[in-house]
Amino acid sequence: MFTHIPFDYNEGWNAYLSERAVGLVPAPLYPDPHNSLIFNNYPPLSFYLVGWLGYAIGDMVWAGRILALSAWFGTVILIFRLILQTGGNRLGAHIGSLIFALYSSYFFHSYIAMNDPQWMAHFFMLLGLSAIIQKQTALRITTAAAFFIIGGLIKHNLLALPLAVTGWLFIRDKKMALLWVTLGLAGIIVSTIGFNALYHNHFMIEDILHHKRVITLCRIKKALGRLAIFLPLIILSASFLKKNIRLAKTSPKGLLAIFASLSLFFGIFESLGEGVSCNAFFESLIAFSLIAGLLFSNRLTDCRFLSLVIVVVLPILIRPTFSQVLLKYNLQKEKPQWNEYHLREEKQQWEEVISQIKMIKSPVICDISEICYWAGKDYKLDFFNFYQAVKRGASLDPLNKAIVTPVPNSMIRITLANKNPTYSPLWKIIMSYPHRYKRISPHVEIIEITGQKK
Repeated sequence: MFTHIPFDYNEGWNAYLSERAVGLVPAPLYPDPHNSLIFNNYPPLSFYLVGWLGYAIGDMVWAGRILALSAWFGTVILIFRLILQTGGNRLGAHIGSLIFALYSSYFFHSYIAMNDPQWMAHFFMLLGLSAIIQKQTALRITTAAAFFIIGGLIKHNLLALPLAVTGWLFIRDKKMALLWVTLGLAGIIVSTIGFNALYHNHFMIEDILHHKRVITLCRIKKALGRLAIFLPLIILSASFLKKNIRLAKTSPKGLLAIFASLSLFFGIFESLGEGVSCNAFFESLIAFSLIAGLLFSNRLTDCRFLSLVIVVVLPILIRPTFSQVLLKYNLQKEKPQWNEYHLREEKQQWEEVISQIKMIKSPVICDISEICYWAGKDYKLDFFNFYQAVKRGASLDPLNKAIVTPVPNSMIRITLANKNPTYSPLWKIIMSYPHRYKRISPHVEIIEITGQKK
């Protein structure tokens, strides 16, 4: 966590915008999406939370990692609590929270302590769920709505749980459901108006609701591949889903059944968007971990208990074997080397790169933006979102203007193993200008624009 090793290109994006949120950089949190190289399609709250902590400790990336890890641990605790609240016993609660911890730390480990707001949003929404899952009163509904609104102001595309709660409340108690919907809509409207007034423009709503992301059915294979991780849990939960959706009016287990079903739908749909990672299925992981905890809470014979354990951990048992086959037949590019020596070596390499970038006097663009952030350089280009906008028909004029104003200009091109997305069309435009470049590490090269096109 506390190194200058880049985890993901999204970390620097969040760090730069957190600086803007707390006023450390005199630039808008929501720039004009039509005339800027910077985009912000996230709600504002996470940038303030990370920004305040980052201001205190002096590093926005580290602040985001601390909050992400804390929220992940909080989610583990809330899963344990929710299993007990919905009728499970302590054994089932331990197993359900352990399943969540195993799956997320094994398959989705890069998100656990990464500067990304996803786990913060899940944590607040699960706090809200915990408030109403056993008993629904006006006070509890109000408390839950407040937590859900906070979660939505951190990450706006977590839809399965809010919709599941809404449907479940209408099935159980229409009066409480109307209060829930009224409070939710009022909170969203007031929050949106308040934040929008704070920025003195309409760009927040425009960039969040009309963000230019490429969505294509060609990604359905990748979406189903991610879904395969949950296949044993889905098979294990099939009878639970069928039984408890019908009993939603009398049991909170029905809410979990609705939640799990919706999470699969939204996980597949969101995965069709370019740049969407495995986090599209985090709601599914939470829902099926809760259900697994309830299933393990039943009185089981030893044989059935052991067979359920094997089914649940099957993906974790299979993956190492599958990876070894890929390595043997050269179908996987490199073997993971995350050990103490490798970390020390990586840390030293990146520190040297950051030191060299600090010494560059001209403006710098990094496609792994946390490197430029640690080097103290201004945020110049949001590679991913600008590339998405261009693919949706946006003009290249802002990029061309940035390249030639001023000249010379330096672009830091960073290739980070398989983690770095391909922005080759943008680099092709940049390198069409007269330039020279030199490699300063195994992963990094500096491209210096030396003049304008003739």
